[in-house]
Amino acid sequence: MKALFSARQLHIRRRGRVILDVPELHIPQGIHSAIIGPNGAGKSTLLRALLGLGGGEVQFDGRPVADSLRQGRIAWVGQHGHYNLPLSVRDYVLLGRHSSGAWLPRPDTRHPEADALLEIFDLSHLCGQRIASLSGGEQQRANLVRALLQNAPALLLDEPCNHLDIRHQHRLMAYLQQQQTQFSTVMVLHDLNLAARYAGHIILMQQGRIVASGSVDAVMNETLLQQVYQWPIRRCDEGEGVYFRSDAV
Repeated sequence: MKALFSARQLHIRRRGRVILDVPELHIPQGIHSAIIGPNGAGKSTLLRALLGLGGGEVQFDGRPVADSLRQGRIAWVGQHGHYNLPLSVRDYVLLGRHSSGAWLPRPDTRHPEADALLEIFDLSHLCGQRIASLSGGEQQRANLVRALLQNAPALLLDEPCNHLDIRHQHRLMAYLQQQQTQFSTVMVLHDLNLAARYAGHIILMQQGRIVASGSVDAVMNETLLQQVYQWPIRRCDEGEGVYFRSDAV
């Protein structure tokens, strides 16, 4: 399978501690990938390293990642958005039409694709409000719409379900799954069940290193997950799906 991202020698050290050590990594194209692991495993650091912020060498679709970033071919949603701009929700999401993400005084407000996404993510009734006035979950959904409007072939999402209720979590993940032929996604997820249900490629991390990568069945087995998370985790295969339970000790 063709690589979406290829990376070598990603190494970050802070205050004498190694927080990322990835000698080599290949993330497949045409599939959604989830980075999982316990707190402090280096998931978000790895995601940012794919943007060229982790030293080493990173290629996107066979070319230096910096070239693709300049061309707007990689969209990004971090954990903390910037919502203090004097913009309405509609104007904020339309920033995605400009790959630089720069603020424009008079963005184009006539955009059917934006209207459709605002409807899908339950933001149509809020499009005239200031982005700063929204709740955390509403702002997160607007940030996701902004990134989707970039129409980039790759979407990097750092905890995209942060602040979202269960309905909007599954609505987002289902939408990404439906659009898998249009773009590939690399996302940090804490919820093992979301990762197992919606991702086709799993990257399991621990202490800044990749423990395993591959399909859900290859990576998300009870023994490996319990070893990495240091907690009892049960895998339950039911019908066409798989889900995970964590029982108190």
